[in-house]
Amino acid sequence: MWNNFHQLAAKNDFQQPKEPLWFLKAPNSYWPANRPIERPATYAGKIIYEGELGVVIGKKCFNISEAEAGDYIFGYTCVNDVTAVDLLRKDKSFEQWARAKSFDTFGVFGPVIATGVDPMKLSVKTILNGKERQNYPVADMFFPPHKLVAAISKDVTLMPGDIIACGTSLGAGTMGDAHNVVDIVIDGVGSLGSVFDQVLPSPYLLGAPPRQKKICVVGAGAIGGLLAAKFALAGEDVTVIDQGAHLAAIQKNGLKLEWHDGKVQTARMKAVNKAADAGKQDIVVLAVKAHFLDQVVRDIDSMLGPDTVVLTVQNGLPWWYFQKLGGQYDNHRLDSLDPSGVLTGNIDPNRIIGCVVYPAAAATAPGVIHHVEGDRFPIGELDGKETGRVKELHDVFIKAGLKSLVLPDIRSEIWLKAWGNLSFNPISALTHATLVDICQFAETRELAATMMKEAQDIAQKLGVTFRVTIDKRIAGAEAVGAHKTSMLQDVEAGRSLETEALIGSILEMAKLTNTAAPAIEAVYALVKLLNKVMLLEGGGVKVEKTSKAA
Repeated sequence: MWNNFHQLAAKNDFQQPKEPLWFLKAPNSYWPANRPIERPATYAGKIIYEGELGVVIGKKCFNISEAEAGDYIFGYTCVNDVTAVDLLRKDKSFEQWARAKSFDTFGVFGPVIATGVDPMKLSVKTILNGKERQNYPVADMFFPPHKLVAAISKDVTLMPGDIIACGTSLGAGTMGDAHNVVDIVIDGVGSLGSVFDQVLPSPYLLGAPPRQKKICVVGAGAIGGLLAAKFALAGEDVTVIDQGAHLAAIQKNGLKLEWHDGKVQTARMKAVNKAADAGKQDIVVLAVKAHFLDQVVRDIDSMLGPDTVVLTVQNGLPWWYFQKLGGQYDNHRLDSLDPSGVLTGNIDPNRIIGCVVYPAAAATAPGVIHHVEGDRFPIGELDGKETGRVKELHDVFIKAGLKSLVLPDIRSEIWLKAWGNLSFNPISALTHATLVDICQFAETRELAATMMKEAQDIAQKLGVTFRVTIDKRIAGAEAVGAHKTSMLQDVEAGRSLETEALIGSILEMAKLTNTAAPAIEAVYALVKLLNKVMLLEGGGVKVEKTSKAA
């Protein structure tokens, strides 16, 4: 069964099914208790456990009623519905449920069949390596056992010995260690034990850590500094380009990285103030704000060798969005992001690899980067191909202790991130509220949702699909907590704002696709004026507590 529990549906924004949603596991997958689960030789991805209640059919039945179902149920057993989860949605055109769940040894059940029990009083627990991971009541099912048997019997003839696995609830997860002990415990039924020993697949797409790379990070602010520090700590030959007190601090003391768990490391690296002093590089990471890119790329040639890769990590939509896209808008230049054409003219799109930045971080002092949360950096070629160089860049991230994924459609992932930046950044800049405050204040939550809906309409006209709902995207931002967005940090510091990259570019696409976006237009006008006032006055805006009068 799929989507058979209220709690799981609520967490994932699933709709309550009108009828049971089910699929088949092949008979070859059936496996007894206390026999080792085996990793398929043809699959190197994640393998997950799912603790479930199994309903064992005792008599042949077809088209029976819920009231009759008890007469055809022989008893109940424990099930571990093992799944090669990376296969489920590997092909976007066809979800492969049976294939992902039907490898040999992936249908563990037993070791007993309990009779004479009331299933509605049962709870299912899953314990992985001594830690409880699942604990949910059968009574939380949309379709509990008797209703389930009756409904399925209207589709197929159920035979003695058939097992209906009732589906799982919250807590299903990866068996990720080299040695995994899984116990499915249903008090009143029994305990099902399994062992899963595996040779962990290499995290490197090319099979081994990549050779040392010469990497120049242009802009060692929050994200650029985080990347520079992680790359340097992993043994890469790192150079950063920056200015002022931050540059001086890095030159003198190195770059200090404070991880969210309290771990503090200092990375040593070369630090310069212009590209000519950096030398030729294997990888150039453009980590400055989008509106500074036209300044830093004018002398980028001094860092580019024949095979140098340029990685872009800006917030919002990138200037290269329509390059190598194909179709109606192929090679259209976004005036909001590249008004002079210097970016298009100075960087060959064949060098570019796109990147989406999910971590939150802040530069808290000269030479100090504080990591708030997250470590994911999905990447992709502009034309969607899985090339050797994009695999190697993925492996550079993995070597640095970060997470990455090579995507066939980097633009859809960029839109997913830009979706939040479009709304949360300007709202926070105008209100001085953190992410959690914006999401928990009804009016700003609704404003963010409205802006995101307008952006979704624009993106869909460009062929982009969103893999999560608006509510789930907002919930993800809320979960980050009391984090100040990058735009709010810029407002407080009196820095110019990423108005065009985060908002103006989307409005340009709205005009290009003839899509109305009144909420985005209104917020854009306010933030653009705030940016102008700050620049004219030469200062930022910060909310500070006032001292009480004596």
